[in-house]
Amino acid sequence: MKKGQKLPVEKPKQYQQGWTEFYKLKFFLTPDSLIPRPETELLVDEIIKIKPEAVLDLGTGSGNIAIAVAKNLPDVKIFATDISEKALEVAQRNAKFHKVENQIFFFVSDLLDYLASHLKGVSVKVPDVIVTNLPYIPTARLMHIDPMVAEWEPRVALDGGVDGFELYRKLFTQIEQKKLYPKYLIGEIDYSHADFVMEESRSFFPDAQVEVKHDLGKKQRYFVIKFQLQ
Repeated sequence: MKKGQKLPVEKPKQYQQGWTEFYKLKFFLTPDSLIPRPETELLVDEIIKIKPEAVLDLGTGSGNIAIAVAKNLPDVKIFATDISEKALEVAQRNAKFHKVENQIFFFVSDLLDYLASHLKGVSVKVPDVIVTNLPYIPTARLMHIDPMVAEWEPRVALDGGVDGFELYRKLFTQIEQKKLYPKYLIGEIDYSHADFVMEESRSFFPDAQVEVKHDLGKKQRYFVIKFQLQ
């Protein structure tokens, strides 16, 4: 090896074996989708407590949130989107493996861009819950995270823009502009984003109830926005 040349970063074991566990379920994986983390199971817990009739999972990746919800709430309708067609292929494979493919409708979308057109013909105008684990790592911090993550997991699923909150800000804007208000909006965030959540949600949704919740490590991990619908 030449002087100064970096050693190759080992592929994460989840990609090596081609699967991982999430919410006590097996999920097939490829480097086209983010490796699900245990912290994200808290989002599934929140949805199960709500018992919605319809859920929209934005940025579904391997389909872990959508499928875990479907397995625990067999009557719920789920719409699962991703900007990556390859990630959706992984999600659809997982849905078939868990026999919930008829319960989940997958489609390519950049956040809410194509939601209205895909809801035509179904008895759902706006899902009760929008849930998402959008990319939230500030771009500059990507240089300092675990190389195994930075070099193997899809950057599009990690990079949250300059302050890490750009995609959530875009989602808030789309909800307001399109008037697509769910009963609940649930999202995983960076531990440093609680102030962003409170400030931005108050700006976009002044009548909504907003709560930032902690993970088991007592880090601020996700938010729940409850909308006051007419």
